[in-house]
Amino acid sequence: MKLVEAGAKILFSRVGQVMANAMVVLVVAKTLGPEGQGHYSLTVALAMLLAALLGGGMGLAAVPPLRQNKVPAARMLKAQMIWASGMVLLFFLLAWWSTDVNPARVLQERLGWFSGLGFLAAAAATGFLGFEIFSYDLLARGRLVVGAAVNGSRAFVHLLLILALGLTGSLTFGRSVGVLAVAQLAGMVAMLMILLREIRRPLPDTRDVSIREFISRTGVAEDDSDEIPSDLGRRSLPALILFNLRRGWLGQISAVAYFLLLRLDQGLLEYYRGAAEVGIYSIAVYMGEMLWLLPGALTPLLVHSSAAHASDPDRDRTAARAVRIGILLTTAAGLPLFFLAEPLLSLLAGGEYQGSGLALRALLPGIVAFAPGVVLAGDFIGRGKAHWNTQASVLTVLVGLGTGILLIPGYGPVGAAWSSSIAYACGSTVMLIRFRQITKMSLRSLILGRT
Repeated sequence: MKLVEAGAKILFSRVGQVMANAMVVLVVAKTLGPEGQGHYSLTVALAMLLAALLGGGMGLAAVPPLRQNKVPAARMLKAQMIWASGMVLLFFLLAWWSTDVNPARVLQERLGWFSGLGFLAAAAATGFLGFEIFSYDLLARGRLVVGAAVNGSRAFVHLLLILALGLTGSLTFGRSVGVLAVAQLAGMVAMLMILLREIRRPLPDTRDVSIREFISRTGVAEDDSDEIPSDLGRRSLPALILFNLRRGWLGQISAVAYFLLLRLDQGLLEYYRGAAEVGIYSIAVYMGEMLWLLPGALTPLLVHSSAAHASDPDRDRTAARAVRIGILLTTAAGLPLFFLAEPLLSLLAGGEYQGSGLALRALLPGIVAFAPGVVLAGDFIGRGKAHWNTQASVLTVLVGLGTGILLIPGYGPVGAAWSSSIAYACGSTVMLIRFRQITKMSLRSLILGRT
């Protein structure tokens, strides 16, 4: 499937997802107020962090062996399900622990939790974890558009449930988290059903004819560059889990670091300025990060295409083209939003969120600067170099932490936005340097698409 054609289909699904997510954020924010919105945003962040921490890289580590037919999909899924089941049990053990006196008191003060809310957060984390694993499996099998379509449907279901509660005057903090859990679990179940049906089909030889001819002419073995054991498909399920953990844990650290990159500023803001300012800032964050859905539409294509054999003559060119398209899309959407940020957010969210517009304007330069990083994250996963994402993410988190400590106490949400923008630019620069090193591509070729 060609890059533009597949990317357009994914982008179409993501436009609906963007609109649904924006409506959910606005309804929750206007109903709960800045402090309630801050508690909700922090609770969602905690559920996503737990899923990222305990995912173990089970999805991303499986992409190269599945893409190259080195292990049966059904066997890989069994190994993933065993791991996921253990992590879900741990989620609910943590939820039970959160009802104890001391953690319950801290969670009530910081996150506004009441007794039992931890179980809803655990259910949401389960949905996040399962959806990620199953979506990677489908990407490996060439089902590039499915994840985006289910994601859009999941966002639409979430919106319908939130609107139903909002229109009946029964939308509370607890019910907002409950609706989040329902939407995430529904998305996970839908992805699993699609995957189970998909793995019953035989996987065709997806290599391009030119790749097969290259291998035949040069004598390059398919395993020369992929570092995937030839006996992987015959290993026991525990051994397969260990293989995924060894290959995936560095990439999963990247997911954790990437998540901290996106939400650490909110944690610092809550510590220095309180939950109400987190609520104001979170509106700017949600609106800004939605622009990443545009270059993000190309990420699943690269997870699949970059997992092809190293002799694929189109692999590097496809990735470079995706970087250029990602930058152009994000800039085209971000430029008008920069000028309209303050009046638009004041109109949509109300006077209580007046500071969100200034924060969004400070955040947008970093959002645009990190667009290449969003695209290249998929390319590095496909190449089996997910640890490069980790290195860039850790550096970005450290930069964000340092600048956040300097800027957030005095400047609040705007300081948090500028600290994030600086960190995003640093992370994207590191990823572009890595990409040029592995492809030997000149800056001129990368930016202009010329040899």
